[in-house]
Amino acid sequence: MPTISQLPAAAQITPADQVPISQSGSACSVNVGTLLAGTQPAIMIQTGSLFGRTSLGPGGPEPVAVGTGLSLSAATLAATGADHATFVLEGSLTLTDQAVLSSQGGPRLLPLALLRGLFSPGPNVAIDQNGTISASVAGNSAGGLDGYSISTLPTVSSIGANDLVAISQSGTDHTIPYADFVDGQTIDELPAAASGSDTDTFLVAQNGNVLVRQTMSEVWLWMSGKLATYQIPTLEITTNTTLNAASHNGHLLICSQPVTVTAAPTAMGSGFSCSVVNVSSGNVTLAGGIATSSGNPTLTVGQSARVICADYSGGTLVYASTSEPNSAASAPGQINGLTIGTVTSNSVALSWTPLSPSPTSYVIQYRITGTSSWSQGPSVSGSDCVVGSLSAATSYDFFVAGVNSAGAGTASAIVTAATNGTLSAPGQVTGLTAGNLTNSSILLGWSAPASGGEVGSYTVQYRISGNTSWQQAALGLTDTSFTMVGLMAATSYDFEVLAANAAGTGAASPAVTASTTAAGNSVTAITWNMVPSGSYTHAVGAIGVNIQVTPSNAPVQFGFSTSNSIPPTGWTAGTYVNTNLWGAYVNTPSTAGTWYAWAEGVDGSHTTVYPSAFTVT
Repeated sequence: MPTISQLPAAAQITPADQVPISQSGSACSVNVGTLLAGTQPAIMIQTGSLFGRTSLGPGGPEPVAVGTGLSLSAATLAATGADHATFVLEGSLTLTDQAVLSSQGGPRLLPLALLRGLFSPGPNVAIDQNGTISASVAGNSAGGLDGYSISTLPTVSSIGANDLVAISQSGTDHTIPYADFVDGQTIDELPAAASGSDTDTFLVAQNGNVLVRQTMSEVWLWMSGKLATYQIPTLEITTNTTLNAASHNGHLLICSQPVTVTAAPTAMGSGFSCSVVNVSSGNVTLAGGIATSSGNPTLTVGQSARVICADYSGGTLVYASTSEPNSAASAPGQINGLTIGTVTSNSVALSWTPLSPSPTSYVIQYRITGTSSWSQGPSVSGSDCVVGSLSAATSYDFFVAGVNSAGAGTASAIVTAATNGTLSAPGQVTGLTAGNLTNSSILLGWSAPASGGEVGSYTVQYRISGNTSWQQAALGLTDTSFTMVGLMAATSYDFEVLAANAAGTGAASPAVTASTTAAGNSVTAITWNMVPSGSYTHAVGAIGVNIQVTPSNAPVQFGFSTSNSIPPTGWTAGTYVNTNLWGAYVNTPSTAGTWYAWAEGVDGSHTTVYPSAFTVT
């Protein structure tokens, strides 16, 4: 009997094909269709797929979908946790709520009450049963904080500009950088001090930038020790000079040339003083209205003078206390026979009778006729000379004096001559500048006109900015610079300069504006509060006025003027009322007319006029 492997292979299988079977011990045959009838057909699905069927009756398998939060991969069904997206949102938490967590790889439920137990409050912090966290620091009877002490904080040895300082502002706690905290302090935040005493203290930086305190008595000891070694500043004078406070106050002026020293009271100011010593070969002339103790306006060789300027009830005085002239030798006698020689448009020839014995030299002085300031001319050994560099068509006065070691002799009689030609007035001064600003002075400089006749002198005018009327500050100046002194602090001024000669005055320079600096306790703002009103009887009683002042502790003064552009000549000190209010009772003017009320800081700062006038009958 052949084996199954020896049988030929069937090309294909059909339901009618026969296969052998054993039935009840007998060999039988059955076709394939009958054999497979009633069996489940083979289900062919891809790996990773699910099928199922929930309906009754005949039918095939149905696909099963994997829902949210599950994944099927490589025959593995796993939870993804994504199903929480469909959960109902919880509006609030309670201690009975539960959260799901993983504990040692397994899911667990966590009561929220147990979760809160993981947290415990630190010092000065409390957590109530509802989970509210709050500070538990409270004040004690000593003004401190229970359970809190600043001594528990870390200690620092220095402080920097960006370190923070705690402050309370409008009831709310804040911090501020140390640099801003210190920079924000102003002196007017401090209470006013009483009269000074030796025990008063100052803040000083000593051998570094660390602040230490120093008493007034120690400061005075230091100053008094310095006074013994203080030396008066010395200035050599070689050209004709007009005195002013900025350059000459408190100085020792050594005249090494025979020059003219001229007073300008406005530029000098009340209280000005200086010493003038003549070490030149000729006389030094004191001009510009300087009254001398000797009655002689000249300082001979070796002679000196102490010059002062002072305001008093009679006006302004410029006075020179002169030393005794050198008596070791006799000064030359008076020159006689001074005559005019050849005259041109810019020169005048002079001659005179020589002295015997002959002096060391002859000096010539000249001025434009009608002016008071003399200019230094040539110094010659002979008995004639030519004075040049004069203006055309201008009248000049001349005198000559002999000079020897004892000084200058008596001057000759004055002679007058006019230069030839036609003189025109100077042109416009140019290049006016203002600099070297202080709280009471401004230095002016300018250039001579580029056109017109030769300048004989300059006039400086000024006004407070905003006013229309000009005031003269100085006239008869020969230099092209001038220091304006006696100005009010923190005030804007306009300045102009005019050149003049015998033919007239040129056009004023373009005005320049400059402001003085503020003084240490200057007024920066004034608001009128109570002003004069109605009509007042002259010389009867006083008129009450008051103003609001910034800064509030800056002292002020009041006065009345008949002008709304020119301040008063006399002032009445103000009295502090309260807050920033200052007031005074000012005597009613002694003359009838229209008057204006003025106020300013006692240092002359922020001079202010009330725009409406009042009447005095």
